[in-house]
Amino acid sequence: MEDAGPYRWLSATAANHGEQLHLSPVLAEAIAVTAAGGEPAVVVREQHRYLLLGPQDRRLPHIAAAARAAEADGWPAYIRIGGGSAVLLDENTLSFGAARPCRDLTTLVKNFHDLAAGAVAALRRLGLPAEFGAAPGSYCEGPYDIVVRGQKVAGVAQAIRQGFTLVSGMLVVQQDPVAITDRIQRLYREAGSTQKLSASAVTSVAQLLGRVPGTAELVGALRAGYAETLALADDDIRPDEWARAEALLPQRRFPPPNLP
Repeated sequence: MEDAGPYRWLSATAANHGEQLHLSPVLAEAIAVTAAGGEPAVVVREQHRYLLLGPQDRRLPHIAAAARAAEADGWPAYIRIGGGSAVLLDENTLSFGAARPCRDLTTLVKNFHDLAAGAVAALRRLGLPAEFGAAPGSYCEGPYDIVVRGQKVAGVAQAIRQGFTLVSGMLVVQQDPVAITDRIQRLYREAGSTQKLSASAVTSVAQLLGRVPGTAELVGALRAGYAETLALADDDIRPDEWARAEALLPQRRFPPPNLP
């Protein structure tokens, strides 16, 4: 089973859910659980600063110590449920995620195109020639990231589990690519990785536009972009989804309390 009806359009921003933005690291996952039952959804959200780690990061020899150092630096760490590697999210980014029922791993590529095409369309609506592609040397490099003239402006990852697919991403609104890349490079160095990152592989919407777009403008562009390919119905995040996110948040924290 794939799409069972219109996609719920949901947003969590400082303007409408400011007191609940601490749940942003797990909110898309909490909503994806609902989507598995036949209610697909697209959710956009702002967030406070945090570090998101991928499966390959957890295998690094000193990742627990590196994550604790990042937390001391103001970046508490959480584990993502899908692919991808380390990213830093904060008030200068905007996250998006689309989820629908899915149990078929062979639909991985189709899911990326179906569920992230709206973000590509949103950037094009802003006048940027966005497309899917890789930006070699960027942090969390992936083949289905969103690039503009070869530079990454949004990372995209996917999880297929518990009866849903969740394709989620982070739009770099006005983060400083040099400072953020340097901090992730430091994380890898402290964790025991030899991976080398290139800040020049990443850009921001603000750099590309020559101005800083507001949250309302970006959310509006994302809604219009997703509406080009998906049927949308405005909705609210439900109390049980907020409660699910509250329960998931400590489960996704890294390192867990019992890890030396």
